[in-house]
Amino acid sequence: MTLANLWILLGSACIHVVTHIALKRSRDRTAFVWWMLLFSGVLFAPVLVFAWQPIPWQGWALLIGSAVFEAAYFYAIAKAYQGADLSIVYPLSRGAGPTLLLVWSIVLLREPLTWGGALGVLTIVAGLYVVNLPRLGGWKEPLRALRLPSSRWALAAGACISLYTLIDKVGIGYVEPLLYTYLALWWSVVMLTPFTLREIGWGGLRAEWAYSKGWTMLAGFTSLSAYALVL
Repeated sequence: MTLANLWILLGSACIHVVTHIALKRSRDRTAFVWWMLLFSGVLFAPVLVFAWQPIPWQGWALLIGSAVFEAAYFYAIAKAYQGADLSIVYPLSRGAGPTLLLVWSIVLLREPLTWGGALGVLTIVAGLYVVNLPRLGGWKEPLRALRLPSSRWALAAGACISLYTLIDKVGIGYVEPLLYTYLALWWSVVMLTPFTLREIGWGGLRAEWAYSKGWTMLAGFTSLSAYALVL
């Protein structure tokens, strides 16, 4: 990995944290996520003009498949933040993602397991465990915390991250990465809409927009920017 790539990854991580901070500050997380994705789709619409290309059926199939897990991720992360703080949900979801991604890559893509990869997974698992320690002597507490719905939602979000990332590794071989990401975002909006309306309705959406439109627009910019950087 070059120094430039390292800086890109660090920048993406910092931008991504901003998205989660904005999400945590919202009143209704489900409504916030919907508005965030919608605003992101409108904001980055020029992608359709400058990055458009003919897309083979394999590309469509992969980006729609990715969108299924992206929509599930946003739904799960919204549920997780309803019952837990950023300090718990963020490391659980973002840490579980690469751990499971390594497993899927070995099992499904037949990628070899390296010592560096194994060490990285162990480091992530250890970090997840330590960050959930309420105190130095409470070594059993993180395991008990997994009984909480918010922790399980965070882990579900991490599983979704690993699955859509796995699909994306193949998908960007068929579609230009920025266009791929943008179209997958819109499919995520389509898939989330019926669940969002069933839970809160248009009234809930209007109320959340009035309450946090500034944070929503910020998150709409950072959410797609962070992911597009690493692609």
